[in-house]
Amino acid sequence: MTFVGSMMIATSVPALAVTASDPEHRASVYAPVADDSISLRPQALEVASEAELRPLTTDGYAVEAAPPPIVSQVAGLGSVAVIESDLIVWPVSNPEKRASGFGPREAPCSGCSTYHDGVDFNPGNGAPVMSIADGVVVLATENGGGLGVNVEVQHNIGGELITSSYAHMQYGSLAVSEGQRVSAGQQLGLVGSTGQSTGSHLHLEMFGADGVRFDGFAWLSTHVS
Repeated sequence: MTFVGSMMIATSVPALAVTASDPEHRASVYAPVADDSISLRPQALEVASEAELRPLTTDGYAVEAAPPPIVSQVAGLGSVAVIESDLIVWPVSNPEKRASGFGPREAPCSGCSTYHDGVDFNPGNGAPVMSIADGVVVLATENGGGLGVNVEVQHNIGGELITSSYAHMQYGSLAVSEGQRVSAGQQLGLVGSTGQSTGSHLHLEMFGADGVRFDGFAWLSTHVS
């Protein structure tokens, strides 16, 4: 009976009550910690005695200022910044269909020149005409003289000002206006036969800041992304 009674006390009295009579002083598990900070020794870098310290010189470095932005002059709007274009595309969906190329030729009509300032694409009447690159429209007219319905876009290609001219488009097809920013591949109008033209085609002229025309087909062949 004595053993049974002892077991009942052991299982019914909390552990803290049983150990409360322990003659050795022990810290309470509920007592706050006197000091919970952590002390760290400062770090130090040891360098071998044979190591050689050399100051960093700046003689081999140079800072170049960014090139100034290309500014285009648009009639009635003034100066417009031309952002550099990374993407270059063909002005028509099928550039393989062409008529007259750039350079000397036999005049195809009375009053036509014997030196072709552009390249003629024949994608079909009503085919979309697209900007070859990002740029700013500097001319959009239905009264372009021998060029008929004509759009000119200025581009910043590698920091160089390049102008592309799209001629003989359909009346009423102009999809842009002067001063408008356009993206590569954006539609400008539709292939037609306005102005001094012998049939539906896109007459594309390209020239730099000096105004001298160059072979747009050859240029596009090496620059199209």
